[in-house]
Amino acid sequence: MKERDVSVDILRGIAIFTMIAANMAPYNFIEPHSFAFRIYGSMAAPMFIFLAGMMVSYTATIKAHKLMYYIKRAAATIMVAALIDTFIWDILPFITYDVLYIIGLGMPLIFFFIKLPRIAQVILIVLIFSVTPVLQFYLGYALSPGEVGLSDENGLAVPFNETIAAAQAIPVWRQFLHEGWFPFFPWIGVSLLGAFVGSFKFKTAPEVFNKNLLLGGGIMFALGIAMWLTFMPDVSSNINFSSEPKMSALFWKTLLTREGYSELFYPPTLFYLFTFLGFILMLIPLMYKLQKNSVLNLLTVFGRSSLLVYILHTVFIATIFSNEESIFGNIGQHTFPVFLGLYLIHALVLWLICFGVQKLKKGKQFPFLINFVLGG
Repeated sequence: MKERDVSVDILRGIAIFTMIAANMAPYNFIEPHSFAFRIYGSMAAPMFIFLAGMMVSYTATIKAHKLMYYIKRAAATIMVAALIDTFIWDILPFITYDVLYIIGLGMPLIFFFIKLPRIAQVILIVLIFSVTPVLQFYLGYALSPGEVGLSDENGLAVPFNETIAAAQAIPVWRQFLHEGWFPFFPWIGVSLLGAFVGSFKFKTAPEVFNKNLLLGGGIMFALGIAMWLTFMPDVSSNINFSSEPKMSALFWKTLLTREGYSELFYPPTLFYLFTFLGFILMLIPLMYKLQKNSVLNLLTVFGRSSLLVYILHTVFIATIFSNEESIFGNIGQHTFPVFLGLYLIHALVLWLICFGVQKLKKGKQFPFLINFVLGG
């Protein structure tokens, strides 16, 4: 069996580490968040989704698993997403579409995607990215995804027929299509781009692969920066963030902060996608060169148990960092130095748990679902 790709585990670890900060920010970091922090937090989602697509492409290309393998893993991923919505966030699942939904959905789709001719793969990715701003312009982009609570006065605690009426009033198909937290457009395109790159990674000499990624990523990154400067030139001044979406000629004039989440992809614009995906493409060869770095190798602990970290950090945020009734009291929102301390403590606790799990799990066999969640 092929050994784990350390550079990929480092990249996944970077995504997890930045994700912890981005998801804590609405509860523990006083707004407005600095532009530098917005950039930092905006790295997690595209890298997470891109790498998931890349590794599915690897298993499909190298290990030649059957379709049922991907359906099984997709079902497990989506099941975890639904359980998180239900038991942690206390909302009806399959409504707001957090990141695990799109990752799970992408798994079987990639199985078919990599069988297409290369030119068809490129056209499909370009089409998905191109359709996204059209949908946003003509159908709109909500300030925040609608949700149905399970136990509050707006949810399933009310009579069932009223709950159904509330659910039907929410444009769930639009939240899945382009308005949820991580909707089909454009995020499935990010997953497919990862699959496209992954199919080359494991069939091309590392030197050639890395050189091509640097070139392609550099071009994408430059185009993204040029688009930012053209359509939102003062974004770095941190004044283009609003509670109301404003759009003209298919290009956004302002970005949203959704419920305190301040990443630069509300909505995901073409200039965001070009900039951050270009940066990720350039980061892949860099991490390949630095994969023996002892500090970066610490991040592989996160990378090997990414789903476990995702579940645990969500539990901790919901029960400790955002909960007035936690054993630590109301932690609340703070300035950056205090927030940084909370963030690092949170990350350290998660790292220690994952490190311990991976040590205990080494050399042992577990049922599929347990192994799937624990990783390592």
